[in-house]
Amino acid sequence: MNPSPNRQAAVVGLFTAAAIAILAGAVLTIGDINDSFTRKVTVTAVFDEVSGLKKGDNIWFSGVKVGTVKSMRFQEDSKVEVVLRVDREATPFIHKDVLAKVGSDGLIGNRIVVLYAGTPTAPTLEDGDVLSIGKTVSTEEIMATLQENNKNLLGITSDLKVVSGKLAAGEGTIGKLLTDESLYASVNDTAATLNGASDNAKTMTSSLSTFASKLNEKGSLPNDLVTDKTTYASLTATVSELHETGARASELVGTLAAGAANPNSPVGAMMGDGAAGGDLKQTLENLNRGTVLLNEDLEAAQHNFLLRGFFKKRDKEAAQKAKDDK
Repeated sequence: MNPSPNRQAAVVGLFTAAAIAILAGAVLTIGDINDSFTRKVTVTAVFDEVSGLKKGDNIWFSGVKVGTVKSMRFQEDSKVEVVLRVDREATPFIHKDVLAKVGSDGLIGNRIVVLYAGTPTAPTLEDGDVLSIGKTVSTEEIMATLQENNKNLLGITSDLKVVSGKLAAGEGTIGKLLTDESLYASVNDTAATLNGASDNAKTMTSSLSTFASKLNEKGSLPNDLVTDKTTYASLTATVSELHETGARASELVGTLAAGAANPNSPVGAMMGDGAAGGDLKQTLENLNRGTVLLNEDLEAAQHNFLLRGFFKKRDKEAAQKAKDDK
């Protein structure tokens, strides 16, 4: 009697599953055998918490796998002691003061133990060493930091939104500057004025520089005023004399004004008495007329034969004296 098709399928499936199990066991066995033939150094590290670390997870040093986690157990103070098996061929590069921390293979990858730091002058790693623990940043702390940063970013974005809204509405100085053309033109004019003032200041500075350079030129008046004490003293004396002359002139004008105010004084009589002024004018005219007549008489006397010899002699002596002076 032939077996049913269902029974044959079940037998084939059973044998297939058994073959797969045997193959997987062989792979694992070969791996353990390979690992057992690799010489190891066993060290420990005590962590406050291991963040999901488990037996068989890898140990990394400088980005290279150097061993695996052998076992883990709790201590009385709720800390976790982790036993690490490190490849002996890597120990010449790992020192006793190396630090250990629990990390991850990528952001969300498997947990690993990371060895880092260490002093080159310190002894190398040996069996039974207890490693120091470095600061570990857990995924939860990273996510909490990212969440806090997101809140800060949201706050900044909200503030920027409020500020940009006010700018668009023309609120505040900057908003008015962006929306009010007259204010913008005024600011432009102010900037132009400031530029002009800057140019004027530059010109004035240049002029002062030129003047200052001329102060150093010997023989010039500014240099003499600055360096020559004689010139400065002479200038000071001249100014003093001008002040004194001005004071005397002021005193004279005051005296004349006082005399003109007194009708009994000569000046007052001349200034206030019309008749006296007329007499003085007539006297001056008479003196001028007498001077003219005297000149005419002297001219006539020169032509008189009695006095002609005298004037010729005088002219001759004057000519001789002029000749001797030359």
